[in-house]
Amino acid sequence: MNKWSYSLLAVAVGWLAYRYRYRVADWALRVPPLRRQLIRFALNIPAVRGTLVSQMLRP
Repeated sequence: MNKWSYSLLAVAVGWLAYRYRYRVADWALRVPPLRRQLIRFALNIPAVRGTLVSQMLRP
């Protein structure tokens, strides 16, 4: 396949991922090992970690 086909495939996959993002997230969070990895990944992002910690420590 040439670059045009790969580009078209990437756009189609991106569009489908965006369209069904909540279904994909729901499916991913139902699998315990995958959920654990996603939480670990999210907590390694300083902005996410800071927001969550500030929410938990709020009176």
